[in-house]
Amino acid sequence: MPAWLGLLQLLSIGALGAWIIAVLYTAWSLLHSPRRTYAWAIHRGVAGDPSELDEPLAFETLTVQSSGRTLHAWKIQAHNPDAPRLVLVHGWGSSSIGALKRIPHLAHHASEIITIDLPGHGESTGTSQMGATEHTDLDALLSSLDDSKPTIVYGWSMGAGIALRFARDYKDQHDIRAVIAESPYICAETPARNVINLRGLPTRLNLKPAIMLMGMLKGVGPKWNGFARDQIASGLQVPLMLIHGNEDPVCPIYDAQQIQSNASDAVLIEIPGAGHNNIWTVSEFSQIAADEIQSFIDSNATNSMQSPSHAPR
Repeated sequence: MPAWLGLLQLLSIGALGAWIIAVLYTAWSLLHSPRRTYAWAIHRGVAGDPSELDEPLAFETLTVQSSGRTLHAWKIQAHNPDAPRLVLVHGWGSSSIGALKRIPHLAHHASEIITIDLPGHGESTGTSQMGATEHTDLDALLSSLDDSKPTIVYGWSMGAGIALRFARDYKDQHDIRAVIAESPYICAETPARNVINLRGLPTRLNLKPAIMLMGMLKGVGPKWNGFARDQIASGLQVPLMLIHGNEDPVCPIYDAQQIQSNASDAVLIEIPGAGHNNIWTVSEFSQIAADEIQSFIDSNATNSMQSPSHAPR
């Protein structure tokens, strides 16, 4: 064998090995998200639970077993006993702590607020399910409570899609009356590609096979069958509010527009100039979001939710 051919074979084997490592690392990093725990909050000098808000709220910590994982949650006492229960579902890399910047805007429009640390996030065990199966974890959590109340589900980013799936599949079991989806996306690959690119890392050869691998690991297949959030929205039987920054670099607003067009009763609030993570950190954005969300919650409150009342616009 010529020396150059042997060298070519070695280089090919090395390139193949590097590609396999890149694919596996990409999948591993997406399944093992950063964890926002109480220690994380202390390190950054921010509130770590509802009792540390500017207007403290009483709460209890819940744990529930779901698919062999121990999930942590908060049950927070809100201000309006006649209002619906709110269930808040965080995005990838966040936790119940991510709900704390939203709760002050919501507490006067809820009887209680339930948050959850999704698998692989916050204090919960396991690895991230990337939005593939967490709707079943929400079912386990709400089924563990000793009461049933009219419920509005509010999720952001990955949590927005989970909220949509949960409301479609468990509407009657948990008396779900409406959904709020902040910064949603349609396909799992979209935010993963954008986040990795924003970090200056490659996606061209490694991301798609990593997504396919994760789909097989999570039981939805390499094509993520049944995941597309616009198709899930088409089966939603409750009012839907979508709220999205029109300069979101992670989840393009086109996805929210497509989800809205597929839902039978949906309103889309576009926040000019807002991105993916600054809706609740820039006062002009948070005021728009808070006003629109409060109006939506109030229009779908317990006494007026016998039939859908929030018409599309």
